[in-house]
Parts: sequence; C-alpha cells; structure tokens
Amino acid sequence: MTSCDLLVIARWMLPIAPENCAFDNYALAITDGEIVDLGVAEEVQARVSPSETLSLTDHIVLPGLINAHGHAAMTLPRGAGEDQSLQAWLSDTIWPLEAKHVNADFVRLGTEVALAEMIASGTTTFSDMYFFPEDCADLVATVGMRAQVCFPVIEMSNVWSDGVVDGLHKGLALYDHYRHHERIDIAFGPHSAYTVSAANLEKVAMYSNEIDAQVQIHMHENAEEVHEAQALHGHTWIQALDEIGLLGPNLQTVHMTHVSDEDLATIASSRTSVIHCPVSNLKLASGYAHVDKYIEANVQVGLGTDGAASNNTLDLFHEAHTASLIAKHENRDPTAGNARDTLRMATLGGAQALGLERKVGSLEIGKQADFIAIDTNSLNLMPHYDPFAALVHGNAGRNVSHSYVRGEALLADRSHTSIDISALTEKVRQWQITAV
Repeated sequence: MTSCDLLVIARWMLPIAPENCAFDNYALAITDGEIVDLGVAEEVQARVSPSETLSLTDHIVLPGLINAHGHAAMTLPRGAGEDQSLQAWLSDTIWPLEAKHVNADFVRLGTEVALAEMIASGTTTFSDMYFFPEDCADLVATVGMRAQVCFPVIEMSNVWSDGVVDGLHKGLALYDHYRHHERIDIAFGPHSAYTVSAANLEKVAMYSNEIDAQVQIHMHENAEEVHEAQALHGHTWIQALDEIGLLGPNLQTVHMTHVSDEDLATIASSRTSVIHCPVSNLKLASGYAHVDKYIEANVQVGLGTDGAASNNTLDLFHEAHTASLIAKHENRDPTAGNARDTLRMATLGGAQALGLERKVGSLEIGKQADFIAIDTNSLNLMPHYDPFAALVHGNAGRNVSHSYVRGEALLADRSHTSIDISALTEKVRQWQITAV
C-alpha cells in the first residue's frame, strides 16, 4: 500500500473530467497537495494508507468552483446605488464612493469579506481586478485560496497609480514577486478599451507576450459601449484589439454581451477566452453573453460573479443557476444550459479561461487537490435524482460543508479555518458606522 496524507470518501463524486459524470461511493487520495489516486472507494482504500480519512457519507464532492471575474474589495459597497443604469451606477455612485473611501485598508477589509463569502459558498479560485493588488495577493497568500490577481491598468491617475506607466511598473514588480507562487498568478488588468489608449493596450500586449502572462479586460459590456466605439472609430473594440495584437489565448474578455457574428469569429480564431457574468449583466440591464454560440465556436467560457456591488452575492452556484436559466430562455429550449455543462463552465471552463486547467478545474490524478463538499442532508437538496441538477438548481451554495485548496482545509464542517469570522464581522460593522 502507498501512504498518502488524506483520503476523501464521498457518497457522490463529480470529477468533471475526463468524463463529466457522477460516480457513487468514490474516493480520492491526496499527497503533498496533489491528487495521487482516484476511483471506486473500496479499490482506492485497498491501494493507499492514509494519515487522515475524511468520510463524507451524505455529500457530493466536486472540484472547487472558479469565479473567473470579480472585484473582491467591492463587497464594501454591496447594495450601493441600486436600480441604476450601468453608466449612472458608475459615474454617480461607484466612482464617487471609491474616490472617498478606497485605500489599502479598504481593499484588505473588503477582500477579506469576499474571501470568506467565496470559501463558504464553494469557490476555491477567483480572479480579481482592483486597486492595491498587492494587498489582495498578500491576503490570498495568508488565507490559503488560489487567485489570479489582475493589477489595474487605466489611463487616468488613481488611488493606486499615477497612470499607465506607473501601473505597469508596479504591476510588473508584483508579477516578479509572485512568479513562482503555487497559488497566486499575477495578470494584467486593463480596465477597458475605452479607458486605456490603443498605444498603452499595445504595451500591455507586448509585455504579456514577453512574460507569457494573462490579461483580463472588460469588453462589449453593453450596447452603448459598442455603439460609441462604432461612432468614434468606425469599428468595434474587438476589432481594435485584433489590430493591436492583444487578442489571443492569454486574453480574457469579460461580459461580451453584444458581439456580432464577425467579432465572434475573430474571438474564436484567436483563441481568446470569454468570461460570462450573467447576474451583474442582468441587474444592470446590460444584456447577456450568448454562451451557446461561444461554446459552439469552441471558445473557452468561464463564469464570474463580477463585484458584489453589482451582483450583491459572490455565490457562484447562484451564478450557475442564472446562467442555466438564461440559456434555456434565450434558446426557447429547456434542454439548453443543462446542469452538467453549466457546472463544467463553473469549474473546468473557468480554469481553461484563466489558463489554469493543468492545475485545477477537475478532479484528476496529478492535479492540485482543490475540492469542495456539499452536504445533501438538507431539505433544499432532498430528495435529489441528479447531483448536477441539485447543485445548479438547488441553492447549493448554502450547503457547502468543506472547501480545500492544495489539500488544505479552508472550510471544515462549515467553519472557516483561516479567517476569524466574528472579528471580521465586527470590523465590517465598524467600517460602515464610520463610512456612512
């Protein structure tokens, strides 16, 4: 028998790949944070000698969810500026609030709230794009989550940088600091094509190619953005990025709610990824990404919540539920947006979109042991006939009992292991008293 650190035995296991199936009474063995065995529980038990065994008799075990786009610190303005259009929400509510409050302390507190919320609802990996990325990365390193931290690149002076040149200088230094980290990847985060000049986006493309780093950008978020690009420049922003050379497998385009067939073909041929944020897009009446068209064109699609300020929750199971319903409604087809494909988008799809599929996104031998467990012994999941449907449509985010990253428990029996929730709650309460 081979020794291992941890043996996880589950009533149901959803590895996602290579087969997107549900398996009964399965087990996985973990050594040094890596999955070293996987299969029928009795067979795995006969092969390994674990130091610790976790028996999950009423649970569904699956890869940790991947929240492929968000602004973690924006938990603090959660609920501010409700019922506004996107442009009004940004210019009248969010930007003035940020100008008044955002500093390193704001980012650390808001990000800690986001990490606690995501861990408790099943997310183990997330992508962040916000100011003071070094504080976000440091907190992620301490708490134990996995993240792609996108440093902001924006034309105007802001609370973190004096502009593009300063932002690139600070961001590349951050990249060097974390370039060998096991759980943190640093990426470029140009806000959008309308807030960063073509010349500076070309610089981002150049640096990204030189160091093989990912780039995430808001793109074609609503019809107004696309119409303005056409009116001002005679082409779409996707066409502009194609001319610059920024499209490609290292680019993640977020939102993509209004995309022509021509632009879709360009995205597909360049192997650019798309991040779908259905709840935020619906809430701001921006539209929604036609995910079925992207997938049909072999575009990698991940799922994101966006920030809590424009979503109100960071529960990716809720996001998956909404994505599924949109697909059914848009296609006038109840078989569209099926639970298996939607859950894959929330796990392996996100990993592929972020360039992390060799590490995470599925439960396979050789991958990192990032997994979660859902306790089905709860009325909202009882009875269930299909584990995939139960997770996507059963409000499963409230039933997460365990969250592991690299074989380390961040949530055990619904209790956080690396965040003091009582102390955090009090800090948020005090912040709101002084901020309002």
